[in-house]
Amino acid sequence: MHLPVCFVATTFNVWKDVRWPERKEALESYIKVSSPDILCLQELRLETRNLLDVVLPDHSRVDDGFEGWSNESNIYWNTHLFELVSYGAEQIGILEPLRRLFWVRLRVRGLQRTLMVATAHYSYQGTEREKNEGINPRIEQARKTIDALNKLSFEEEIVLFMGDLNDSVNAIRVLKSGGLQDSFSALGTPLVPTHPAIPTSLGTLPQVIDWQFHKGPIRVMNTSVVDYFHGDIAPSDHKPVVTTYVLT
Repeated sequence: MHLPVCFVATTFNVWKDVRWPERKEALESYIKVSSPDILCLQELRLETRNLLDVVLPDHSRVDDGFEGWSNESNIYWNTHLFELVSYGAEQIGILEPLRRLFWVRLRVRGLQRTLMVATAHYSYQGTEREKNEGINPRIEQARKTIDALNKLSFEEEIVLFMGDLNDSVNAIRVLKSGGLQDSFSALGTPLVPTHPAIPTSLGTLPQVIDWQFHKGPIRVMNTSVVDYFHGDIAPSDHKPVVTTYVLT
């Protein structure tokens, strides 16, 4: 008899190098405490990546020459649970030049099961085009996300997609209509704002802009938006979204 495979996945926008190194101890402390099995990052920088490499000695990440893997996003995974099969970075129309749909295919150790794990950071709502023309680029980015995931994933493969999507309505609707389910809806729980982390970051109204989605033979056990402080400093201006999954 095999026990079910459970793991914890986190999506976290780590806020570039803003207020760094003031936030260093807070980020280090949070990652040590949480130690997720899969960690999808946005607004990564070399300073934060180097810190995470030390804090997560049992994890691996993509090591690639494309600058986006070190200065936008990367994906860490627990090497005791998963092994890397393949990875890539797909253009999905994100306006910021180094942003992509970053993905890895992971094999569950001891099983012939794979997961496609992808992350993205959709364009900010305050771009000049959106302010002046009223065009929401995240709708098309969501459509291209679905197209890319459908092209890359195998039939009946588990797919996880998560990130800072800078949207709580229309892009989310597109992703759901494309067959993805978000972790909050999966449990029937209310949405919780993920930005900003007050008082470390101020100046915007609370927003739900960080999400986790899934499809395939997997089930959400629990999901939460985490408030964490080291002293009076949060690790980032965003709050991480943390979800426990079980393979079905």
